[in-house]
Amino acid sequence: MSSTVPDLGDTDQLKAMLEDVASPEQLRALLDAPGVDDEMIDGFVAAVGAEGVLDKVFGLMGEHFVAERAGNDGGVVRWDVTAPGGTLSYGLSIRDGAAIGERGAPAGPKVTLTLSVPTLLRLCAGRLNGVEGFMTGRIKLAGDMMFGAKLPGWFDY
Repeated sequence: MSSTVPDLGDTDQLKAMLEDVASPEQLRALLDAPGVDDEMIDGFVAAVGAEGVLDKVFGLMGEHFVAERAGNDGGVVRWDVTAPGGTLSYGLSIRDGAAIGERGAPAGPKVTLTLSVPTLLRLCAGRLNGVEGFMTGRIKLAGDMMFGAKLPGWFDY
């Protein structure tokens, strides 16, 4: 995977880059490329479609969930993600040793996190600490704060 800044006008190249991301390490390589900032990330998301990016991210969350770290804890997390074109909601259900992400606002979430696409990508790549994101206002949390504070530790970055 290339770690150079993509041409935002080449949608095929951008979709191929997104398709190639299979791990937090690969996501970090993209985010760490020279010139990649929030504006570049939003441009990428606008070009390939926010749903495609978020579907990929929430699919990868399930693959990088470490059940032993969560123990018997679990519940539903609602993610309200601000993307170019508006806010999209996703649910992440953590139960029975698995984390399953899906498009749409889940019913009865234990916690709701509100953040931008760039913040979500940095969080998932291990480039932003969840507590730091919350303390600096980049991540808003409603609901069970203790559950929300433990959540980042349950994934392998």
